[in-house]
Parts: sequence; C-alpha cells; structure tokens
Amino acid sequence: MEKRRFPTQKVKMQLMALSGNKCAFPGCEESLITESGNTIGEIASIESMSPGAPRFNPSKTASELLDADNYILLCPNHHCLIDKEPEKYSIDWLRAAREQHLKNITKLLSKPESETKVTTSVSLSKAVEVWSSERENSSEEFWQNLFESCPQLISQAFPKSMYQLGSKCYVGGKSWTNTGGNLVDFIYLNRLTGNIVLVEIKTPKTKLLGKKYRNNAYSISEELSGSVVQVLNYKEQLMKELYQLKDDTFSAFNPKCVVIAGTLESEFKNETQYKSFELFRNNSAGVEVLTYDELFQKSKDTLAIAN
Repeated sequence: MEKRRFPTQKVKMQLMALSGNKCAFPGCEESLITESGNTIGEIASIESMSPGAPRFNPSKTASELLDADNYILLCPNHHCLIDKEPEKYSIDWLRAAREQHLKNITKLLSKPESETKVTTSVSLSKAVEVWSSERENSSEEFWQNLFESCPQLISQAFPKSMYQLGSKCYVGGKSWTNTGGNLVDFIYLNRLTGNIVLVEIKTPKTKLLGKKYRNNAYSISEELSGSVVQVLNYKEQLMKELYQLKDDTFSAFNPKCVVIAGTLESEFKNETQYKSFELFRNNSAGVEVLTYDELFQKSKDTLAIAN
C-alpha cells in the first residue's frame, strides 16, 4: 500500500500566508490564530487523492494534488461541513470560494495604511518612524505585523546573512486529537547553511525584571522567563518532529532561539538593574534576549552607515 502523502511545511506556510490566517468559507472569516498563539485552522483538500474520500479525482497525480492550489484553509466547523456534503460543496464551488477569499485578502492588504494595520512592505526607515510614535503600544499583534512587514528589522540584528522564512510557523506539538499545536512567531533562515533561528516576540511594555532581591540583585520577570522557556519548548518540539515537518527549505542544527521583549530605557533606573539583566541573558544558554530599544537602535545605526 502506498504511503499517504501530505502537503509540505512550505505549502502549509504558503497557504496560511495567502489566506490571511482566516477561514475561507464565504461569510465566515474566523481568525484561525487564537490569542494564546495556537492555530485552529485546518487544511482541506479541494480534490482528494484517496479513493472514497470527498471529491476524489483519480485523473490527477499525487504531485498535482499536493500543490498549494489544491488546498483551502478553513475553520474546523466548515472543514467538517464541506466533507459531509461534497455534492453541495463541489470542486468548482470550493475553487470559487478559495479564489474569492484570496481576492478579499489581497484587497484588504492593498488598503492605505490609515485604513488598516501595517501589513504591506515597510522600509527600515519607516519602521524606525513607527517605533518612535508607537513605543508605548502594548499590542503583540501590532508588533507581529510590523516585523512581518519589515523582515530586515530582525534580520539585521543577526551577524550572519538571514532572511525571514515565515511567521506564526507550526513547529509541532499536536496531540492525537489534532489540537495544541505550537506556533513560533518567526523563523529566520541562514542563506548559506540553511540553518534556522526561532524568534519569539512580546511587546515593548513587557516587564523584564521582577522584585529586588536583597540589596544587590533583581529577579527576572515572570513574563520574560516564561518567554525564554516557551521558545526553548518550541525548539525541543521542532527537533522531536523535524522529520515530519522539514522539507528542502531548511535544516535545524541545534537552532538558536531569540526573544524580543521590553525596553531598557523605560524600565531600568540603576546599575544594579542593568547588571542583573545582563547576568541573566548572558547566561541563558541557547537563547538570546533582545530588547526593543536595542533592536531599533541597531536599525538606526544601520541607516546611519547607509547614509
């Protein structure tokens, strides 16, 4: 019996990006990313390669049916609905629904910046301007969109040549009920080696330090320590399920992890706070902690050199 084949991680990421992380069923548009960062979206085949499955098409090859054009991203309810009523939700119906959804997403992304959140390509200099006016913004979604729109913001902080491979990337962790999957905020790829970096972002308002400990030290905040553990958990899950997840796009040789959170300038008031923070992050094996003001200062330095 031929082993069942599944779409590659690259195809899944492409479909998520094209669909705007929303259900493509007409009139639904449910967000498929929860507030905690978990995905509830399901990839449905328009034409199936399995006999007996809804909308089976024996005339198509497996390679044709594994292409991104043969999939539609849906919420669990509508995925169940189209498979239970394949006569009503035919191949032609699903293709038309998918096409209209992609047109709607494209139209949304083409709106002027004043009408929607940052979603189109943003230059490094424009991103620095956004930082100057939005540094008090505590919306993680806002910063997720800015980093996605300006990939060089994060990539220029790495010493190696890196580019943004994807955002809200699935790194494994689903249970047998197909729930509980882990999504890391960004994956960056080394252009030369193919190795990756996992990036977890918080907001500029994320607290870095906790309470003062005796007279010469501060504890690390729950938010920051939790973020470090979270990204390490993503790394562990990725390495466990690498065989199922990877394709020819990337490799994972003990991948580095990065957490972007908080600001030094707004929180730190004395040398003891700086010392406590530096001791923590310089001894956090496998995880680099960057603050927002450090990241944007690097961007300003990069622009100054270019000019």
